[in-house]
Amino acid sequence: MSTQQTLSLYAAVAEITDQMLVAAQQQDWGKLAVLEAECAARIKRADEDTCNEPLREPEQKIKFAHLKRILDSDREIRNIIDPWMVRLSDILTNNAANRQMFDTYKQLIRPGR
Repeated sequence: MSTQQTLSLYAAVAEITDQMLVAAQQQDWGKLAVLEAECAARIKRADEDTCNEPLREPEQKIKFAHLKRILDSDREIRNIIDPWMVRLSDILTNNAANRQMFDTYKQLIRPGR
């Protein structure tokens, strides 16, 4: 992969993470999931296709700026998603406990079934 292709790939990932942030802010979980899959595919490609040319200082600065943007968006996405995931986990835990209580109650009412 050339230097330009590498920088373009990092720029594309940065753009996708920006779009992911907007989707998270809008609570558009379906769009977020689609964008996350696209982002993962691009990152996998970056891992598989290494740059054949060493990056010079100006190119390293561009790559660093893209990485900073990616990490900043990722942090903001996590700030939005983490509390939501905790609530979801609580709901699922409560549902499982309620289901277990119901099953136990059902066995008490109808023994032998």
